[in-house]
Amino acid sequence: MYYVSRILVLIAMMLATLGLAQAAPTPDDLFAERMAFWESQAALCKAGAFSFPTKSALDRAQPCDDGDMTMFNGLLCFAGDERGCQGVIDAQDPNTGQWFRSPRIRLLGHNDRGDASFSPDMALGVQLYLIKTGDIDRAMKWAAWLNGLPYKDFAPSGVNWFNWMTGYSIAWFCLEQYGCVVRPGDAVSLGLTFDYLHDKKNMPVLPDGSLRGTAASWIRWESLFMWLSSNNKPGYSQHLYAVDILLSRAISGDKDAWKKEALDLANKPENDGNAFFAWLAGKDRAEVIRQTLARCPAPDKLPTPPLFQWQWERDNAVEPGHLPAWQQSCYWDCIFMGKLLGI
Repeated sequence: MYYVSRILVLIAMMLATLGLAQAAPTPDDLFAERMAFWESQAALCKAGAFSFPTKSALDRAQPCDDGDMTMFNGLLCFAGDERGCQGVIDAQDPNTGQWFRSPRIRLLGHNDRGDASFSPDMALGVQLYLIKTGDIDRAMKWAAWLNGLPYKDFAPSGVNWFNWMTGYSIAWFCLEQYGCVVRPGDAVSLGLTFDYLHDKKNMPVLPDGSLRGTAASWIRWESLFMWLSSNNKPGYSQHLYAVDILLSRAISGDKDAWKKEALDLANKPENDGNAFFAWLAGKDRAEVIRQTLARCPAPDKLPTPPLFQWQWERDNAVEPGHLPAWQQSCYWDCIFMGKLLGI
C-alpha cells in the first residue's frame, strides 16, 4: 500500500508539473494573443466602397491620418497582409494608372492634408507591392502614366539646368512640381523594380520617356546611393533607408544583401528597441519578438490617443511635451511585425 501511495503521489506531481508547463505560454503563444488584440483595435479608414488600414487623425476635421498609407500598406502587403495589398491597389486610379497616397485621397483627386498627392516615399510602398505580387498590369499602367508626364524644371529662367549640367532627364511621381521629383536614389529603386518585373515576371520593356531615361541613367549607381542613405538622419529618414534595404533584398533574392548596413542601422543607440530594424539586421528571432512585445500595446498597456504613430519610423528621442512614439502606436506597426515573423 505504501508503494502504491508513493506512485500515486509521483503521478500527481507529474500531472501538476505538466499542467504548469502547459499553462506557461511560449513567446509565440503570447505574440499570437497580442496579434488577436491588435487586430481587434487597429483602425480602418472608410472612403466610398474602400476600407483600408490607417492611422488615427490628429486633426479632428480629418477622417483618418492616411497621408502616408500607401507606403505603410505596401509594407503590410510585403509582410503578407492582404488588407495592405488591397489598400495599395485601391490607391491607384484604374483608368489612368496614377497612384495616390491612399484610396481616400485618390477619390478626392488631391491631398486635402496639404501635401502633394504622392511622393517618393509612397513609391517605395508601391514597389514593395509590385515585387510581392508581380502585378504587371498595374505596373505597366503606372509606368505609362509616369512616362506621359511632361518634363518640368526648377530654374526660374526656364532653363532645365539639371538636365543641362548632368545630361539626365527629370521624371516626376505626380502632377505637383514640389515634393514629387524622382531623385537619383528613387530612380535607382524604380530601375531595379522594373528590371525585376521585366526579367522575372515577363513585364514588357518600358516605353521611351522620362521614366525609362531616368531609371536607365542612374541604376548603376545603387551602391553609391545606398551609402549616402546610410548617413540619413535619425527617425523617418533612417526608416526609409531600411525600406530601401528591404526592397533591394526582395529584388535581388539575397536575404543577406546589405546585412552589414542593416546591422549598423539597428545598432545605432537612437534605434535601440526598434524591432523592424532588428529583424532586418537578422537578429535572433526571440530578440525580435521580445523587442516587439516590449513596445507594442497590450490589454493592460494601452496606447495613448491619438494613435497616429508607425513607431518603427521614429528614433528614441522624445521632444518635451511629447510621448515616445511606441506609446501612440497605431497597432498596424505591430501587426506588420507579427506578419514578418509569420505569427
